[in-house]
Amino acid sequence: MGANTSQVSDLSESQSIRNLIGPDAISENEPFWNQLISFTFTSPTSSADAKLLEEAVVPLAKTLIQNNPRSGNFGALVRVFLSRTKELKISTECQDQLFIWQAHNALFLVRCLLKVFIREMSEEELHLQFSYQERAPGTYDSICEDLLEELVCNLVHLIVEVPLLDITYNILFESVTTLLVLLSYQLFHKEILREGLIYGYLTKGRCLSLTSRLVKTLLYNFIRQEKCPPATHVLQTQSDGGGLLYGLASGVASEYRLEMRGWAIISSATASQNSSSVRHPSAPRFDHFSKSHPPAIR
Repeated sequence: MGANTSQVSDLSESQSIRNLIGPDAISENEPFWNQLISFTFTSPTSSADAKLLEEAVVPLAKTLIQNNPRSGNFGALVRVFLSRTKELKISTECQDQLFIWQAHNALFLVRCLLKVFIREMSEEELHLQFSYQERAPGTYDSICEDLLEELVCNLVHLIVEVPLLDITYNILFESVTTLLVLLSYQLFHKEILREGLIYGYLTKGRCLSLTSRLVKTLLYNFIRQEKCPPATHVLQTQSDGGGLLYGLASGVASEYRLEMRGWAIISSATASQNSSSVRHPSAPRFDHFSKSHPPAIR
C-alpha cells in the first residue's frame, strides 16, 4: 500500500505494510499514515482472487497481533480513521473526494485486519488489541479510552448520518461490512450472544440512542438497492458483476441471513428498553424475505 496502485502480490513487499505490522511504534501524527492510506487497489475480478487477498492478509495480520502489544500501531490506525471521519459530513457537502477516499482506505485496512483478528482471538483479546498504544517509559494514561466502542459508535454514526451518494457509497458500504465483521462473533457460538461485548455496545452502550435509526437506515438502503457508482478506486465494478465488492462481500454474504436475525434481535432489544418512547412494529420474517428477494451482491 502507499501512493501507488497496489495489488495482492504487493502486500508482503510493501515497506509501508512492513512498518505497520512491525515492532516499532508509529505515532498517529506521523506523515507515514498519509502515505499508507493513499493507495488505489486493483480489484479482484473473482471470488478466487478475493480469497487470494484474504490469504495474503492472514500472515501479515498474525505478525501484527504479535507486535501490536509493543507498537500499538493497530490502535494508531484506528485513531487515524476516526480522525478522518470527524469532518466527513462536511467533506461530503464540499465534494471533497480525496478526504473521503483516504478515510475509506483506512477503514478498508482496519476491516481486513479485523477479519483475521476475530478468527484468531476472543472478544476480550480483541479488546486488548485496541487498547495497546505507544507510551513513554514510566508513564501511563489517566484517561481510559475504549477505542473498540469508539469505532463501533463511529461506524453506526456514519451509516445513519452520512447521505448515500456516489462519493460516499464506498465508505458507507465499507462501514456496514466492517460492522458485520465485528458482529460475526455470533457465527462461532450456538447461543445468541445477548451479553457479547460488541453486541452490548449496540444494545446498552453509547450507540443505543442510534440503534433504532441504524436498523431503519439499513432496511431503507436494502430496499433501495442502489447500484455501485462507476469509476471508483478500491471498490471498482466489473462487467461480469464481480470486483472487490463481490469478492470481499462474498465472505459475509453467506452470513447475511444470520446477521439480519442479529439486527432483528438488536431492534427487539432496543424496543424493549425504549418501549415508553419508541414503538417498533413486529420484526419481519427475514428468512422468508431473503428467499423470495435474495440480496444483490454488487
